[in-house]
Amino acid sequence: MMELTPNENLYKEVLQTLSECVIIQEKSGKMIPLNENVETVLGIKSEFLTESSLQQHEYIKEDGKPLPYSQLPGLITLEKGIPFYNYVVGMIDPESGTKWLSINSKPLNMHNSGEQAALITISDITERKKMEQTMIHAKEEAEKANLAKSDFLSKMSHELRTPLNGILGFAQLLEIDDSLNDEQSDFVQEILGGGRHLLSLINDILDLSRIDTGQLKVTLQEVDLKTIITECINIVLPLAKKKRIQIHNQLDQSQTMAVLADPIRLKQILLNLLDNSIKYNQEDGKVMIFSYLKRNDAVIHIADTGTGLSVEEYHKVFVPFYRIKGTQEEGTGIGLSLVKQLVQLMGGKISVTSQKGIGSDFYFSLPLPYDLKAAMHWEEEVIGLSTNNGKSEHYCLLYIEDNPSNLNLVKNILKSQSSYTILTAQSGKEGLKLARTKKVDLILLDLNLPDIHGFEVFKLLKTNEKTRDIAVIAVSANAMPQDIQQTLSKGFDNYVTKPIIVKEFLTTVNETLTSTINQNIPEHKILCTGPNREEAVSAKTLQLSLKELKKIREKNYTAAIAMPYTGSNWAKAQIEGLKTTFNKMGIRIVGITDAEFNWEKQVADIQKIVAKKPDIIVSLPIDPVSTASAFQTAAQSGVKLVFMDNAPYGLEAGKEYVSVVSADNYGNGTYAADILAEKIGFKGKIGVIYHNADFFVTKQRLTAFEKTIKESYPDIQIIARIGFTSPFDGKELAKAMLSEHPDLKGIFAVWDLAAEGAMASARAAGKHDLVITTIDLGTNAAVEIAKDGLIKGSGSQMPYHQGVAEAILAGYALLGKPAPAYVAVPALKVTKENLLEAWKIVYNQDAPEIIQS
Repeated sequence: MMELTPNENLYKEVLQTLSECVIIQEKSGKMIPLNENVETVLGIKSEFLTESSLQQHEYIKEDGKPLPYSQLPGLITLEKGIPFYNYVVGMIDPESGTKWLSINSKPLNMHNSGEQAALITISDITERKKMEQTMIHAKEEAEKANLAKSDFLSKMSHELRTPLNGILGFAQLLEIDDSLNDEQSDFVQEILGGGRHLLSLINDILDLSRIDTGQLKVTLQEVDLKTIITECINIVLPLAKKKRIQIHNQLDQSQTMAVLADPIRLKQILLNLLDNSIKYNQEDGKVMIFSYLKRNDAVIHIADTGTGLSVEEYHKVFVPFYRIKGTQEEGTGIGLSLVKQLVQLMGGKISVTSQKGIGSDFYFSLPLPYDLKAAMHWEEEVIGLSTNNGKSEHYCLLYIEDNPSNLNLVKNILKSQSSYTILTAQSGKEGLKLARTKKVDLILLDLNLPDIHGFEVFKLLKTNEKTRDIAVIAVSANAMPQDIQQTLSKGFDNYVTKPIIVKEFLTTVNETLTSTINQNIPEHKILCTGPNREEAVSAKTLQLSLKELKKIREKNYTAAIAMPYTGSNWAKAQIEGLKTTFNKMGIRIVGITDAEFNWEKQVADIQKIVAKKPDIIVSLPIDPVSTASAFQTAAQSGVKLVFMDNAPYGLEAGKEYVSVVSADNYGNGTYAADILAEKIGFKGKIGVIYHNADFFVTKQRLTAFEKTIKESYPDIQIIARIGFTSPFDGKELAKAMLSEHPDLKGIFAVWDLAAEGAMASARAAGKHDLVITTIDLGTNAAVEIAKDGLIKGSGSQMPYHQGVAEAILAGYALLGKPAPAYVAVPALKVTKENLLEAWKIVYNQDAPEIIQS
């Protein structure tokens, strides 16, 4: 027997102290246990530990799928030299069930024999997995309970809001009735006060529920703190005067104080705290408001000289439904709990110090903006609505509602508005008939009608040629966010909740009538610049009012669309966006041409179009130099030119053409780089197939991709670059690239047609693990993404919305309304996980069955 050295004895003693079992598995199949835990962990006696004994068991992955014995970490380490850390495997025992194991394995070179082996440590994590499953089950149960609570609150909200609509609505009408005596006016104020208090409680409960279920979102922006505080003080001032309480605003009026906050929710926080500081104060008391900077936060204090809190009550006041002992004030204990959660949602903290009989000081922090300089708002470059020389427009409104009380209320509200005429219908069928036979500008549609649901009425309105352009506002007692979002996503122009607040109702009606075409696209930061380095104006800012639409429709304008190619999904979606919007504007399309990527044919197309004397041409110049003279001639003949993705050389925005509209190609290039980097494991060699043309949009895609890789992913090298003149060359170019560089892990193709070619070449070369990303979302690329094939994702344009923007800008030109030189729609990151949702945003329709399946 061989004697052990002192070091070997020490190692052996250390190994015996471990809870894991430690094994050496040799290439020959021999297995050497290094401690006595094999039986404890694996259920196999050390002397019987062989490959054969392990092969008798079944193994599963963490997701429950079968795991062949040959795919166990130790065997893969032996075969390929790949180490594994915390690889979780289930070992099935017919008698005792599944035992969960965490396995580490690393390559080992046996000194005596020189044979390759694997050093394997195995931990039994069965109890941990059971605890995880218990926690998951508990989480699921809690989520079910939350959903049940949310559903209950939604129903409760509806049931309470419906009668409140009548109470508050008619009380508001009585409030403005000059014939009431003082006593009657006091009675009306009592009704309004009680009704508004009840509505406030309903709203607070719903807000708490939304926070609990993650449905209440805040939108952070740079907010002027002094302005918001001044507005809130003015609102609570009448209440303070009743108790002879002085409010001291101690903010330095000369100092700029901006915070990152949701302005609506910040106002809600301040009003709640100010209301409490007055409600729980003493007569002739004081409220002090002051603020200061602390590191990267602004701290806002609202202190009072009121009854104060005991130390025990400091933290309880933020617990839902807790009521301060001994108070005579009305309340539910919801307000401060809601305030705390709103502050936390905006990245801040709230606390209180207080002393019984002396007063309380509630203070909260909010983060400061990264840059206190005011950012330029592109909306300011788009001209507002014209006043029409003081003449008021007249509108006909149709209210479809089965509740006589609600009908009577709205009729009385609109009676004082000389610019509105009201028609009413008490069923869906009656409303549809009136909408088809009368000249209606806007429909107020109750969703819960006795004969046809409001959604079905809306669908029938939008599929009828006579009624499809009428603006529609949903009117409902359902006030839950998901109800409102679901309704607006169907295409309703706006949403009014019951009980109706008169001023808000009239504002909503007016805003809907004066803004009927606008861009429904995501709020993403735009990174690209225009063909002449112009700053991008978001397509989100573009809109045409109803008055402007009427002016355009009266003129019977015509338009033509000159495309470089009409066969791609991108081109079809652009055309559809243009056609749909031009139809709403009453602009007739006299021609759509396809230049087949040939600039000479495009020049001929433009000449034929100009002969038809259209008022507008929307086009993508294939070659900015060679097509310039044709577009120059069109501009000189009086045609308004709107360009997509590029502008001809020598033409000036605002003179020869209106605007250029594109996607945020820089943002899309960045997304394509991020996806490729992640999918290849953040290291390796890649190639780039770019557009070899002076085309600013594809240049920006390329620049963004390469810059992102270089600056963000230092372990990735771009070792091959090759350019195409036609996107159909992608297959041959990729074939050459893969032949020269067989070790490439990924390819970025700047165009989806080129990416499809790269995909075909990779398959032909047997490179089934190659990762490809691109820009655009053609059907073939989307199918490949859906099945987790070679194309893993894209930075995608929004061609349908780009077409909408181009049509709106044509309207600007026809109206003589100043337009921005360069407009962009946001970038969109598309992977398998969000593919179906993204397709709907990109093309304004559901994905084809081939992608969905």
